[in-house]
Amino acid sequence: MKRRRIKKDPNNMTLLEHIEELRIRLLWIIGGIAAALVFTYNYSDKLLNVAIAPLQQVLPKDSKIIFTGVTEAFWVRIEVAIVAAIIVSIPFTFYQIWLFVKPGLKENERKFAIPFVLAFSFLFLVGVVFAYKIVLPLGFKFLLKYGGEELSAMPSIKQYMALFLRMLVAFGVVFELPIVSFILARLGIIDGKDLLKRFDYALLIIFFVAAVLTPPDVLTQLFMAAPLTLLYLISIVVAWIFSTKKEI
Repeated sequence: MKRRRIKKDPNNMTLLEHIEELRIRLLWIIGGIAAALVFTYNYSDKLLNVAIAPLQQVLPKDSKIIFTGVTEAFWVRIEVAIVAAIIVSIPFTFYQIWLFVKPGLKENERKFAIPFVLAFSFLFLVGVVFAYKIVLPLGFKFLLKYGGEELSAMPSIKQYMALFLRMLVAFGVVFELPIVSFILARLGIIDGKDLLKRFDYALLIIFFVAAVLTPPDVLTQLFMAAPLTLLYLISIVVAWIFSTKKEI
């Protein structure tokens, strides 16, 4: 006879049981990324061409992207394949996060499972595409102008990929702000009034985050600060509609 797995009440689970559940979900996430990596590694050359396209289209004709270490080109392809695997497995990753959070939710809140996973995945990809299609090409074009006629641009592939991947991940994460607002609102932690009252502080934090995560030029920082401000305004509306916070 098959042994039936007894579902435990999340309210009665011990700290160790919560940690064990988290460990299982993390293993599933890592397994999903590893499975996707098998696929993305086979296309690492094409993925690398896609990754360097924003820089190549603004480089002067006599300039090239170079590598200075013997193993540099190899590890860059590995990095590209890993990041691509993480992006490809995003829906599966967010689904595992949902499975971890789900037991603690009420029955009527569990209907948000599919919208939750889809919204998380969609907003992350929108942030990645926005960075790739708009921010990076314009930012590189602006920065390369400082070379003038005296200096020739010979960017290192290692430095470029570090910046490229950081920008993609940063924009993907910050575009999740409305979803974070929704979760905190449903938990009764915030509401629309709270976010509106702190709008001036939020602007200060937004421009600080933009300055830290982007290259040191005003144009690129504005390209991150502008959508972040819009996302914060959307988050205010989301929190206003879905908040369960009780008035004191």
